[in-house]
Amino acid sequence: MALRVRKQEVEMKVTRESLQVMINSADAVKKQHIVGRALVAIFNRQTMSEKNSNITNNWNTVGFSGADAYSGCLTAKSYLKHKSLQEWQVQKWLKPAKNGYARLTKYHKQLNEIAMEKAA
Repeated sequence: MALRVRKQEVEMKVTRESLQVMINSADAVKKQHIVGRALVAIFNRQTMSEKNSNITNNWNTVGFSGADAYSGCLTAKSYLKHKSLQEWQVQKWLKPAKNGYARLTKYHKQLNEIAMEKAA
């Protein structure tokens, strides 16, 4: 008699809270890679002209916000080139905003979309 085992699809969702927990529980090296990989994923969603100019000129809710475009693009490019980030670059994205969450967490919806696309 053969038993069939169903694989249950576990839907992981990137939320502001889950991203903050991941950041809080990581050591310094892991934090560097969390920030770097997240910024590269967001950077890859920018249009080619936005990537080249390091600014946001299309208000399409994809990629970096206007306020974060310059530093986000440069930090992502730095991570792509060196596979690491300087401590000050990491701290810029992990510094808590007024809501208490790291600056990086404001991109949780896009990071969730990217994760879902990768899982599919």
